[in-house]
Amino acid sequence: MIQINLPKELLPKETLKSLPAKEKEEYLSNLLKKLLELNPAGITTSQIREATGLTYSTLWHHLEMLNSTAQCYKISRGNLDIYCPTGIISHLNEYEKGDVKYSIGTIKNSEGSFVCIHEKRKNRAGNLAVSSGIVIPTELIDEIIKILHSVKE
Repeated sequence: MIQINLPKELLPKETLKSLPAKEKEEYLSNLLKKLLELNPAGITTSQIREATGLTYSTLWHHLEMLNSTAQCYKISRGNLDIYCPTGIISHLNEYEKGDVKYSIGTIKNSEGSFVCIHEKRKNRAGNLAVSSGIVIPTELIDEIIKILHSVKE
């Protein structure tokens, strides 16, 4: 199996198991984001499992959460899923509405150019974290803006 780059701050299994659920969830999410950053060509669940000893179901769950909140993207090749970092993000602006923050930025990666919108809320640990997100190809923006204008009217 191909070796992957691991972060230096990887917790031992025993320490990870002893963390409270809230802290464990946040740690795993941050760990996977760092792993994706360190492996820009993409990594599979099996590669991470072999390198870290974490269970497949835990890894799959957290990677799918990152994918569904536009914090990474997934390329499926047959029965193989490769998770990749979102790419180079340029933050444009942030908006607040009550306890929610909306962050808008642009992303460039091997798949093209995109606009990314993240909704951020306090997580179980009380920290602001991405709760949902969407990545839209830049070539669709004009059409989407037209539709949004018609909805507003």
